[in-house]
Amino acid sequence: MAANLNTGFTAKQRADVVAGLNKVLADSYALYLKTHGYHWNVRGPNFQALHVLLEGQYTEQ
Repeated sequence: MAANLNTGFTAKQRADVVAGLNKVLADSYALYLKTHGYHWNVRGPNFQALHVLLEGQYTEQ
């Protein structure tokens, strides 16, 4: 059941907002996956600091 809700936006404006939000969501998920991967594959003398930093970034709400 669809509700008829007047948001004041035209169909084109709603489509543009949806497209923008979809891009933000996709970019956010890609960043999450990359950060998670870096977290598990970090090496070197700064391992502990980077490991903690990256974990904090990908678990951030």
